[in-house]
Amino acid sequence: MPKSMPIQIAVRSWTRAIKRSVGVSVVALASTILPIAPTVAHDSNTPRGSLTDVNALPPAPGLIFDVVAGEYIMFDTLVERLSGRKYILIGEKHDNPIHHHHQAQLVNALSKSDERERAIVWEMFTRDQQASLEDSWQTLPVSELGPAMAWEDRGWPSWHDYAPIAQAASDNGLMMVAGNLPDDLLKPMISNGNDALPDDLAAKLDLPDMPTEILDRFNVEIAEGHCNMLPESMLGGFSAVQFARDASLARAMSDAANIDGIDGAFLIAGAMHVRHSIATPWHLQRYEPELEARDIAVVSLIEADDPGPDASSIEDYAMRFGAPDDIDFMWFTNDIARGDPCENLGMGQ
Repeated sequence: MPKSMPIQIAVRSWTRAIKRSVGVSVVALASTILPIAPTVAHDSNTPRGSLTDVNALPPAPGLIFDVVAGEYIMFDTLVERLSGRKYILIGEKHDNPIHHHHQAQLVNALSKSDERERAIVWEMFTRDQQASLEDSWQTLPVSELGPAMAWEDRGWPSWHDYAPIAQAASDNGLMMVAGNLPDDLLKPMISNGNDALPDDLAAKLDLPDMPTEILDRFNVEIAEGHCNMLPESMLGGFSAVQFARDASLARAMSDAANIDGIDGAFLIAGAMHVRHSIATPWHLQRYEPELEARDIAVVSLIEADDPGPDASSIEDYAMRFGAPDDIDFMWFTNDIARGDPCENLGMGQ
């Protein structure tokens, strides 16, 4: 049965009418970008005085690419093309603060521009934190929410970087939802698979046998993500956790969208959790078979490579995520300085 309307939804409904009465404009992040298709090779012999071949531009920070349309677009066009979508999944690289700024910008713009009332589901909060999240969300300023939820103690980057997303939620009266599996289930699941799930959660997630093609992709990605130092015998357990996490996020989105006063959800999660054919969207389709392709949109924040003579193409970036059609919109950003994650890494230490 639907729950009663959360107080933040009522507040949002009241404030939205005021905002619309004065008009809301969407700021284009990259106002000079023209629609282009970056797969066309650059012709260095273009005659002087002819139009510049903008198709030669490789992906670069600030550019947004619509994969389906095959063109670069501006931010306001992104908002327009996402308007009305039931589920909008915004993938990130956890330690890049630019990504969280952009996520906040998109949540804010969409919440002001269309009619859907969407909750925000977080990978970073776990299901056993939901009651604490609801209480803290109603009583604490945004700056204090992360510390109250033991954010950095649980291994996430600075709450200061993520706070703009929560601020966008607060400004628009959005419900906050903890979507991930409880931390204390992870080790038991690695050892015992789905049998480690409590009965009520197992029934809610209703996990099927993992398709072979998903298992194979997860195994490769998890091995590479652990610098190929994880024993092969453990890959299946880690993949089972990944599969269940994606299901948990999808279930949280679907459940939130059925609460009275809410009819959709955003997801804030790592980029690997938002891929159409293998991750959270796959489970959304499982929970809601009636969903149409247009009901789900994936926006991935992607760090652009340094430009060079052999600059990566859109297709190159797509394949880094496993398939050419797993992402609908690629939003390119600067990267940040990082050390070698595999240096001095030793499993079990």
